[in-house]
Amino acid sequence: MVLTKQESGPRRLTKNRAAVELIFAGVLWGFGFVATVWALEAFSPVETLFFRFVIASVVGEILYLILKGPNFTSLREEIFRALPAGLLLGGMLLLQTIGLKYTTATKSGFLTSLYVILVPLFNAWLFKSPSSWKNYALTALALAGTFVLVNANLSGINTGDLWTLGCSVFAAFHIIYIGKISNKVGNAFRFNNFQSAWCLLALTPLLLTQERSDWNLLSYKPLLGILCLGLGSSIIAFYLQIRTQKVLSDSTASMLFLLESPFAALFGFLILSERLSWFQASGAVIIMIASVLQIAVDPGQKPQETTSPRV
Repeated sequence: MVLTKQESGPRRLTKNRAAVELIFAGVLWGFGFVATVWALEAFSPVETLFFRFVIASVVGEILYLILKGPNFTSLREEIFRALPAGLLLGGMLLLQTIGLKYTTATKSGFLTSLYVILVPLFNAWLFKSPSSWKNYALTALALAGTFVLVNANLSGINTGDLWTLGCSVFAAFHIIYIGKISNKVGNAFRFNNFQSAWCLLALTPLLLTQERSDWNLLSYKPLLGILCLGLGSSIIAFYLQIRTQKVLSDSTASMLFLLESPFAALFGFLILSERLSWFQASGAVIIMIASVLQIAVDPGQKPQETTSPRV
Protein backbone atom coordinates (compact mmCIF):
# COMPACT_ATOMS: atom_id res chain seq x y z
CA MET A 1 0.00 0.00 0.00
CA VAL A 2 1.28 3.45 -0.88
CA LEU A 3 1.38 5.83 2.03
CA THR A 4 0.31 9.43 1.60
CA LYS A 5 0.63 12.49 3.70
CA GLN A 6 -0.99 12.04 7.06
CA GLU A 7 -3.33 14.76 8.21
CA SER A 8 -3.71 13.84 11.85
CA GLY A 9 -3.68 10.76 14.00
CA PRO A 10 -2.03 7.43 13.26
CA ARG A 11 -4.26 6.41 10.34
CA ARG A 12 -3.08 7.50 6.91
CA LEU A 13 -5.49 8.74 4.29
CA THR A 14 -5.45 6.57 1.16
CA LYS A 15 -6.74 7.55 -2.27
CA ASN A 16 -9.67 5.10 -2.04
CA ARG A 17 -10.74 6.36 1.37
CA ALA A 18 -10.44 9.95 0.15
CA ALA A 19 -12.73 9.11 -2.77
CA VAL A 20 -15.35 7.59 -0.46
CA GLU A 21 -15.24 10.64 1.80
CA LEU A 22 -15.75 12.98 -1.17
CA ILE A 23 -18.73 10.93 -2.35
CA PHE A 24 -20.29 11.49 1.07
CA ALA A 25 -19.47 15.21 0.76
CA GLY A 26 -21.28 15.14 -2.59
CA VAL A 27 -24.41 13.81 -0.88
CA LEU A 28 -24.29 16.66 1.65
CA TRP A 29 -23.70 19.29 -1.05
CA GLY A 30 -26.47 17.81 -3.19
CA PHE A 31 -28.94 18.12 -0.33
CA GLY A 32 -27.60 21.63 0.25
CA PHE A 33 -29.41 22.82 -2.89
CA VAL A 34 -32.72 21.75 -1.33
CA ALA A 35 -31.73 23.26 2.03
CA THR A 36 -30.97 26.57 0.29
CA VAL A 37 -34.39 26.61 -1.38
CA TRP A 38 -35.97 26.06 2.04
CA ALA A 39 -33.92 28.84 3.64
CA LEU A 40 -34.82 31.29 0.86
CA GLU A 41 -38.51 30.94 1.79
CA ALA A 42 -37.81 33.26 4.74
CA PHE A 43 -34.34 34.76 4.31
CA SER A 44 -32.53 36.73 1.61
CA PRO A 45 -29.47 35.15 -0.08
CA VAL A 46 -27.06 37.22 2.05
CA GLU A 47 -28.95 36.40 5.26
CA THR A 48 -28.96 32.71 4.36
CA LEU A 49 -25.19 32.68 3.91
CA PHE A 50 -24.59 34.87 6.98
CA PHE A 51 -26.47 32.50 9.31
CA ARG A 52 -24.90 29.49 7.59
CA PHE A 53 -21.38 30.69 8.31
CA VAL A 54 -22.21 31.84 11.83
CA ILE A 55 -23.04 28.20 12.51
CA ALA A 56 -20.08 26.86 10.52
CA SER A 57 -17.43 29.10 12.13
CA VAL A 58 -18.72 29.27 15.72
CA VAL A 59 -19.97 25.70 16.15
CA GLY A 60 -16.99 24.35 14.20
CA GLU A 61 -14.46 26.14 16.42
CA ILE A 62 -16.29 25.09 19.61
CA LEU A 63 -16.15 21.46 18.46
CA TYR A 64 -12.44 21.82 17.68
CA LEU A 65 -11.66 23.29 21.10
CA ILE A 66 -13.68 20.57 22.85
CA LEU A 67 -11.94 17.76 20.95
CA LYS A 68 -8.41 19.19 20.62
CA GLY A 69 -8.14 21.92 23.24
CA PRO A 70 -6.55 25.36 22.75
CA ASN A 71 -3.76 25.33 20.19
CA PHE A 72 -1.93 28.50 19.16
CA THR A 73 0.85 26.89 17.12
CA SER A 74 0.95 28.53 13.66
CA LEU A 75 -2.43 30.09 14.44
CA ARG A 76 -1.72 33.41 12.68
CA GLU A 77 -0.26 31.62 9.64
CA GLU A 78 -3.27 29.32 9.34
CA ILE A 79 -5.77 32.17 9.70
CA PHE A 80 -4.23 34.16 6.86
CA ARG A 81 -3.75 31.07 4.71
CA ALA A 82 -7.50 30.56 4.92
CA LEU A 83 -8.25 34.14 3.76
CA PRO A 84 -8.23 33.53 -0.05
CA ALA A 85 -10.19 30.30 0.43
CA GLY A 86 -12.82 32.10 2.47
CA LEU A 87 -13.23 34.93 -0.03
CA LEU A 88 -13.51 32.52 -2.97
CA LEU A 89 -15.94 30.32 -1.07
CA GLY A 90 -18.05 33.31 -0.04
CA GLY A 91 -18.20 34.62 -3.61
CA MET A 92 -19.06 31.19 -4.96
CA LEU A 93 -21.91 30.55 -2.53
CA LEU A 94 -23.30 34.08 -2.78
CA LEU A 95 -23.63 33.76 -6.56
CA GLN A 96 -25.11 30.28 -6.22
CA THR A 97 -27.61 31.35 -3.57
CA ILE A 98 -28.74 34.37 -5.60
CA GLY A 99 -29.13 32.08 -8.60
CA LEU A 100 -31.36 29.70 -6.66
CA LYS A 101 -33.92 32.49 -6.27
CA TYR A 102 -34.52 32.33 -10.03
CA THR A 103 -33.64 28.81 -11.16
CA THR A 104 -34.30 25.28 -9.92
CA ALA A 105 -32.10 23.28 -7.57
CA THR A 106 -31.70 20.60 -10.25
CA LYS A 107 -30.59 23.04 -12.93
CA SER A 108 -28.31 24.87 -10.51
CA GLY A 109 -26.60 21.63 -9.56
CA PHE A 110 -25.69 20.78 -13.15
CA LEU A 111 -24.61 24.30 -14.10
CA THR A 112 -22.41 24.53 -11.02
CA SER A 113 -20.76 21.26 -12.08
CA LEU A 114 -19.09 23.05 -15.00
CA TYR A 115 -16.21 23.76 -12.60
CA VAL A 116 -15.10 20.20 -13.36
CA ILE A 117 -14.12 21.34 -16.84
CA LEU A 118 -12.83 24.75 -15.74
CA VAL A 119 -10.35 23.37 -13.18
CA PRO A 120 -7.95 21.70 -15.66
CA LEU A 121 -8.33 24.59 -18.11
CA PHE A 122 -7.50 27.26 -15.52
CA ASN A 123 -4.61 25.15 -14.23
CA ALA A 124 -3.23 24.94 -17.78
CA TRP A 125 -3.77 28.60 -18.72
CA LEU A 126 -2.79 30.30 -15.46
CA PHE A 127 -0.46 27.83 -13.73
CA LYS A 128 1.10 26.10 -16.75
CA SER A 129 -0.07 22.65 -15.73
CA PRO A 130 0.02 19.96 -18.46
CA SER A 131 -2.99 20.02 -20.77
CA SER A 132 -4.06 18.57 -24.13
CA TRP A 133 -6.62 18.91 -26.87
CA LYS A 134 -8.79 16.47 -24.93
CA ASN A 135 -9.39 19.08 -22.22
CA TYR A 136 -10.65 21.54 -24.82
CA ALA A 137 -12.81 18.90 -26.53
CA LEU A 138 -14.44 18.05 -23.20
CA THR A 139 -15.00 21.73 -22.55
CA ALA A 140 -16.83 22.06 -25.87
CA LEU A 141 -18.92 18.97 -25.06
CA ALA A 142 -19.85 20.32 -21.63
CA LEU A 143 -20.83 23.69 -23.10
CA ALA A 144 -22.99 21.88 -25.67
CA GLY A 145 -24.70 20.06 -22.80
CA THR A 146 -25.30 23.36 -21.06
CA PHE A 147 -26.90 24.72 -24.24
CA VAL A 148 -29.25 21.73 -24.35
CA LEU A 149 -29.98 22.08 -20.62
CA VAL A 150 -31.40 25.57 -21.28
CA ASN A 151 -33.63 24.16 -24.06
CA ALA A 152 -31.14 24.97 -26.87
CA ASN A 153 -32.37 28.53 -26.76
CA LEU A 154 -30.37 31.43 -25.36
CA SER A 155 -33.66 33.02 -24.37
CA GLY A 156 -34.11 30.01 -22.08
CA ILE A 157 -31.19 31.21 -19.95
CA ASN A 158 -32.62 33.09 -17.00
CA THR A 159 -30.94 35.40 -14.52
CA GLY A 160 -30.44 32.57 -12.06
CA ASP A 161 -28.55 30.51 -14.65
CA LEU A 162 -26.09 33.36 -15.26
CA TRP A 163 -25.46 33.84 -11.55
CA THR A 164 -24.84 30.09 -11.26
CA LEU A 165 -22.35 30.09 -14.15
CA GLY A 166 -20.41 32.78 -12.28
CA CYS A 167 -20.54 30.54 -9.22
CA SER A 168 -18.85 27.73 -11.17
CA VAL A 169 -15.89 30.02 -11.97
CA PHE A 170 -15.41 30.86 -8.28
CA ALA A 171 -15.75 27.16 -7.44
CA ALA A 172 -12.98 26.25 -9.88
CA PHE A 173 -10.56 28.76 -8.34
CA HIS A 174 -11.49 27.58 -4.83
CA ILE A 175 -10.67 23.98 -5.76
CA ILE A 176 -7.36 25.04 -7.32
CA TYR A 177 -6.37 27.13 -4.30
CA ILE A 178 -7.22 24.35 -1.82
CA GLY A 179 -5.22 21.92 -3.94
CA LYS A 180 -2.16 24.15 -3.87
CA ILE A 181 -2.12 24.82 -0.12
CA SER A 182 -3.66 21.60 1.28
CA ASN A 183 -0.30 20.00 2.09
CA LYS A 184 0.59 23.08 4.15
CA VAL A 185 -2.61 22.94 6.21
CA GLY A 186 -2.05 21.71 9.75
CA ASN A 187 -5.58 20.64 10.67
CA ALA A 188 -8.21 20.53 7.92
CA PHE A 189 -11.12 20.89 10.34
CA ARG A 190 -9.77 24.10 11.88
CA PHE A 191 -8.76 25.50 8.49
CA ASN A 192 -12.38 25.07 7.45
CA ASN A 193 -13.44 27.00 10.57
CA PHE A 194 -11.15 29.85 9.53
CA GLN A 195 -12.34 29.94 5.92
CA SER A 196 -15.93 30.00 7.22
CA ALA A 197 -15.04 32.92 9.50
CA TRP A 198 -13.56 34.86 6.56
CA CYS A 199 -16.76 34.16 4.59
CA LEU A 200 -18.74 35.56 7.50
CA LEU A 201 -16.62 38.71 7.69
CA ALA A 202 -16.87 39.27 3.92
CA LEU A 203 -20.67 38.94 3.99
CA THR A 204 -21.27 41.16 7.04
CA PRO A 205 -21.01 44.51 5.14
CA LEU A 206 -23.51 43.22 2.59
CA LEU A 207 -25.88 42.21 5.39
CA LEU A 208 -25.65 45.65 7.01
CA THR A 209 -26.34 47.54 3.78
CA GLN A 210 -29.41 45.59 2.65
CA GLU A 211 -32.95 45.78 3.95
CA ARG A 212 -33.85 43.01 6.33
CA SER A 213 -36.35 40.50 4.93
CA ASP A 214 -39.64 39.73 6.70
CA TRP A 215 -38.30 36.45 8.10
CA ASN A 216 -41.56 34.66 7.50
CA LEU A 217 -41.01 31.66 9.80
CA LEU A 218 -44.46 30.11 9.59
CA SER A 219 -42.74 26.88 8.50
CA TYR A 220 -39.87 24.96 10.12
CA LYS A 221 -38.17 24.56 6.73
CA PRO A 222 -36.14 27.82 6.61
CA LEU A 223 -34.51 27.15 9.98
CA LEU A 224 -33.95 23.50 9.10
CA GLY A 225 -32.37 24.61 5.83
CA ILE A 226 -29.96 26.95 7.66
CA LEU A 227 -28.96 24.18 10.08
CA CYS A 228 -28.39 21.68 7.25
CA LEU A 229 -26.24 24.21 5.36
CA GLY A 230 -24.19 25.18 8.41
CA LEU A 231 -23.63 21.73 9.89
CA GLY A 232 -23.70 19.44 6.85
CA SER A 233 -22.68 21.40 3.77
CA SER A 234 -20.16 23.65 5.56
CA ILE A 235 -18.68 22.01 8.66
CA ILE A 236 -18.61 18.43 7.39
CA ALA A 237 -18.49 18.63 3.58
CA PHE A 238 -15.92 21.43 3.24
CA TYR A 239 -13.77 19.81 5.92
CA LEU A 240 -13.77 16.63 3.82
CA GLN A 241 -12.78 18.64 0.73
CA ILE A 242 -9.74 20.17 2.44
CA ARG A 243 -8.77 16.85 4.00
CA THR A 244 -9.02 14.78 0.82
CA GLN A 245 -7.30 17.30 -1.45
CA LYS A 246 -4.14 16.52 0.50
CA VAL A 247 -4.23 13.24 -1.43
CA LEU A 248 -6.14 13.76 -4.68
CA SER A 249 -5.19 15.95 -7.64
CA ASP A 250 -7.38 18.98 -8.34
CA SER A 251 -8.96 17.42 -11.44
CA THR A 252 -9.63 14.06 -9.81
CA ALA A 253 -11.13 15.73 -6.75
CA SER A 254 -13.35 17.96 -8.88
CA MET A 255 -14.61 14.88 -10.73
CA LEU A 256 -15.83 13.44 -7.44
CA PHE A 257 -17.36 16.78 -6.45
CA LEU A 258 -19.44 16.37 -9.60
CA LEU A 259 -21.59 13.83 -7.76
CA GLU A 260 -23.34 16.72 -6.03
CA SER A 261 -25.20 17.33 -9.31
CA PRO A 262 -27.06 14.00 -9.57
CA PHE A 263 -27.68 14.09 -5.82
CA ALA A 264 -29.13 17.61 -6.20
CA ALA A 265 -31.35 16.32 -9.01
CA LEU A 266 -32.41 13.31 -6.93
CA PHE A 267 -33.27 15.37 -3.86
CA GLY A 268 -34.95 18.00 -6.05
CA PHE A 269 -37.11 15.23 -7.56
CA LEU A 270 -37.94 13.53 -4.24
CA ILE A 271 -38.43 16.60 -2.04
CA LEU A 272 -39.16 19.61 -4.25
CA SER A 273 -41.00 17.76 -7.06
CA GLU A 274 -38.74 19.40 -9.64
CA ARG A 275 -38.75 17.99 -13.15
CA LEU A 276 -36.58 18.39 -16.26
CA SER A 277 -37.96 17.70 -19.72
CA TRP A 278 -36.42 14.76 -21.55
CA PHE A 279 -34.56 17.20 -23.78
CA GLN A 280 -33.17 19.13 -20.81
CA ALA A 281 -32.27 15.86 -19.07
CA SER A 282 -30.22 14.88 -22.11
CA GLY A 283 -28.23 18.09 -21.66
CA ALA A 284 -27.57 17.16 -18.05
CA VAL A 285 -26.40 13.72 -19.21
CA ILE A 286 -24.02 15.32 -21.73
CA ILE A 287 -22.50 17.46 -18.95
CA MET A 288 -22.07 14.36 -16.80
CA ILE A 289 -20.46 12.39 -19.65
CA ALA A 290 -18.01 15.21 -20.40
CA SER A 291 -17.07 15.45 -16.75
CA VAL A 292 -16.69 11.71 -16.22
CA LEU A 293 -14.46 11.47 -19.32
CA GLN A 294 -12.15 13.91 -17.56
CA ILE A 295 -11.14 10.98 -15.34
CA ALA A 296 -9.52 9.32 -18.38
CA VAL A 297 -7.64 12.54 -19.15
CA ASP A 298 -6.38 13.11 -15.62
CA PRO A 299 -6.77 10.09 -13.32
CA GLY A 300 -3.89 11.23 -11.17
CA GLN A 301 -3.08 11.37 -7.52
CA LYS A 302 -0.95 14.02 -5.88
CA PRO A 303 2.73 13.36 -5.29
CA GLN A 304 2.96 11.37 -2.12
CA GLU A 305 4.49 12.79 0.99
CA THR A 306 4.89 11.54 4.52
CA THR A 307 5.00 13.89 7.44
CA SER A 308 4.51 13.80 11.16
CA PRO A 309 1.00 14.26 12.53
CA ARG A 310 -0.05 17.88 13.00
CA VAL A 311 -2.85 19.35 15.04
